[in-house]
Amino acid sequence: MGRDKAALLYHGAPQWRVAAEQLRACGADPFWSCSATQAADWHLGERAILDVVPGHGPASGLHAAFSLGGNAAWLVIGCDYPWLEVQDLQRLLAARAPTIEAVTYLNPSTDDIEPLIALWEPSAQRNFLRAFANGEDSARRILRSCALQRLTPRSWQVLENRNVE
Repeated sequence: MGRDKAALLYHGAPQWRVAAEQLRACGADPFWSCSATQAADWHLGERAILDVVPGHGPASGLHAAFSLGGNAAWLVIGCDYPWLEVQDLQRLLAARAPTIEAVTYLNPSTDDIEPLIALWEPSAQRNFLRAFANGEDSARRILRSCALQRLTPRSWQVLENRNVE
């Protein structure tokens, strides 16, 4: 794309800021997987998560976040889903269950899951870290190996990302 997708304006604000407000509306305290430049420009301080193992796309960001430890679920959203709304994130949270390791949307266009619009429980995070350590850097393939709850989106457009202009 050649531009920082997180800085694109949607709904009158940069997408990274819109995403943060959506997460806050769900009771989440947002962190950002970002570059050092973004962290400085956006004044993120300790809310910035920098890649520990760069070069693996979104998997590098997930690896850095999940490596922080703790026993909390991570509600993960990519910065390039401008049609995502709070209600879509609330559906992920509402679908949690004791036997489920992750909750995600099933994209009707591709018949595949969306690992960057997902709730990753601690067990899914551990699965991710093990697989990543063994050389797997596809968040989608790793997430497929978890006990999943797959949700149908309210509209196909919710899962449309901005990888192209």
